[in-house]
Amino acid sequence: MKNLMYRHGDLLLESIDIIPEGAIQRKSNVILNGTATGHSHILNGGLVLEKEGTIYLQASDTATVTHEEHNTITLPEGNYVVTRQVEYDPYEKAAREVLD
Repeated sequence: MKNLMYRHGDLLLESIDIIPEGAIQRKSNVILNGTATGHSHILNGGLVLEKEGTIYLQASDTATVTHEEHNTITLPEGNYVVTRQVEYDPYEKAAREVLD
């Protein structure tokens, strides 16, 4: 499978062949709740799963990711792993998650 990557605000969505065994479906399709604005990244048309703190998406053939402050993106059908964007803080001399 060709490795596809998509950016959506502070998220990187990267295609994977399979979702790890034991990943549990979340009760909602919220990928990530916004911490700075309260807006959320939401998967429409698929499942949001989690295993050991890692978020996975199982996108149907009509899947989109929405957020009030970003353009909607369409994902090809398949499986994805979600990574939070990080930034370096020179004052703290450490990396931290980007707040969206």
